[in-house]
Amino acid sequence: MPSPHLAENDADGLALMAYLGWLRRRWWILLLAAVLGLAGGLAITQIQDARYTSTTSLLVRPLGSGAESNPNAKVNLDTEAQVVRSLVVAERAKGLMKVTTGGDELVKSVTVNVPPNSQILQVAYEADTPAEAQAGSHAFAQAYLDLRKATAQKALENETNALNQQIAAVKKELSAVAGRISAAPANSPERERAEADRSVLTNQLSGLNNRLSPLVSADSDPGEIISDARLPERPSSPNRTLNLASGMGAGLLLGIVLALVLDRLDTRIRRGRDISDRVGLPLLLELATRPPSLSVLPATHRISRELGRLRNVLLSAVPESTQAGRGRQLLLCDGSAGTAAGFVAANLAAAYARTGAQVALVTTKPDSTLSSITGVAEGRHSLASVLRRDVPALKALAPVPGLGQLRVLVPGELDAEVELPVAGLLEILQELTARFDHVLIETGQPTHAVEAQALGRYVDAVIVVAESGKTRSGEITAALQQFEQVNAPVIGAVLAPRLPAPTGGATRPAAPSGSTAPAPPAANRPKPRPSPGPSAESTMVLPRMQSSRSGPTAGPAKPAAPGKGAAPVKPPAGPGKPMPVNGAGGTYRSRGGGGSSDGGDGRSYAIDSGEDLG
Repeated sequence: MPSPHLAENDADGLALMAYLGWLRRRWWILLLAAVLGLAGGLAITQIQDARYTSTTSLLVRPLGSGAESNPNAKVNLDTEAQVVRSLVVAERAKGLMKVTTGGDELVKSVTVNVPPNSQILQVAYEADTPAEAQAGSHAFAQAYLDLRKATAQKALENETNALNQQIAAVKKELSAVAGRISAAPANSPERERAEADRSVLTNQLSGLNNRLSPLVSADSDPGEIISDARLPERPSSPNRTLNLASGMGAGLLLGIVLALVLDRLDTRIRRGRDISDRVGLPLLLELATRPPSLSVLPATHRISRELGRLRNVLLSAVPESTQAGRGRQLLLCDGSAGTAAGFVAANLAAAYARTGAQVALVTTKPDSTLSSITGVAEGRHSLASVLRRDVPALKALAPVPGLGQLRVLVPGELDAEVELPVAGLLEILQELTARFDHVLIETGQPTHAVEAQALGRYVDAVIVVAESGKTRSGEITAALQQFEQVNAPVIGAVLAPRLPAPTGGATRPAAPSGSTAPAPPAANRPKPRPSPGPSAESTMVLPRMQSSRSGPTAGPAKPAAPGKGAAPVKPPAGPGKPMPVNGAGGTYRSRGGGGSSDGGDGRSYAIDSGEDLG
């Protein structure tokens, strides 16, 4: 059987509705986390010191001898941004600001932004006061321009000096060539070579002068301040809006993670797919509509229609008995403590009855609300009186108002602290199945009600009823393990919505006509079964019923698992006859059975070999 903690995912992962479902269930965690995040952001805002930022915008122009002749020349602003934050610029800015802070510390307060597709640098400076921020931004911008201008002028001077040296060298060579020309004879080869050299040097000198002329008249223009730093009117940090938004975002993220973890740790069944995914039990029906009250709903109600469709499926899925005239037996047990099985059993029995079939509804829960659900008041006859053999089972059945085909056997004064006699219950079921088309049995959790496991072996089908948001997957797993030990035919589960609280408990049995006996005291009324029950891993052994008279121990044998070699328990001999227990009939004494002829104290469950008292 799959682990109850398997992740609720399919081949494509968690569906969107699953996410929305657990977020809706854990909304308070998200809200609390968001509030805590906002509080954290506000706290950070309060403890942070106020900082002011001022920005200066620079237009950077290209420098060099070819910059004026090439209007498309551009400056690599990413490189220039690094220059602004260099220690050289910081030392110059330190002098302009007239502060003693080191240049490396000043650089930490400078931020340079480069707008896209522009030749502009935005130099921002952050300080503790508005005046310091304004002075720092302007100082770094001016220091950068001064450094760039000084660098350009120095490069210009170096280029001019180099050209002057080349011009002087060419002029010296021209003077030497002129002497050679004057000393050489006319029309001689030496004179012609000298004149050719003079022509080359003259052209070279002309080129050098052409290069020198623009450098002499050039003026270095590194750029200008197009938007000087302003005095900040409000602090730039802490940013209250940013801190609050960041805090809320971090809180929501933490809340989502926490909600997801809690949802994974929560094993409560909330949707039908939780049963099939976590437990591996087929889902027969998921009732999504919350009923208005714990009652037998009208046929037009949505829940009644859905249970009617389940009835149609069960008529096809549950095979008919091989014995002629024997009705189907269907056991519905609670997945957790509550009224889910009783509500589903009552309305499913009504669905069977609306087809014209004869239906009997029996409950073995001492604290069952089946009486208030069906509107059948508990009178003199009940399951307890049938087990005591005060009255036959058919006589103890009470009709449901408005549904003549549906009869209910209410629990009566069953003692919740003592185990019910399984032999007597089987005898009652055999008598009912001989007269009714369908017999539905409501029981408690198999881990608490031992008779649920015992009866599960003899019925035609077993259905586990879970209540949304209350039943846990571990409880269903424990119930299935109990039924697997006796090879009970569990065909699936029904998920009921969260049911409203019962309007009142079961009614006390009315005193016989003419009797002056007082009503049973509160201490003798039915109470819930003790919890916790047996462990899901333990193997249930059906109790052997003790005879109240001297003689050998009698009782139904423990159902043996297949392959163990044990003989199966024989079914009852026939309808209306006592269950054979080592050759003797049996009676049952409950809290309300103190007046039985065998003198019992009304607090023990035993099989008596005496005759029927009914």
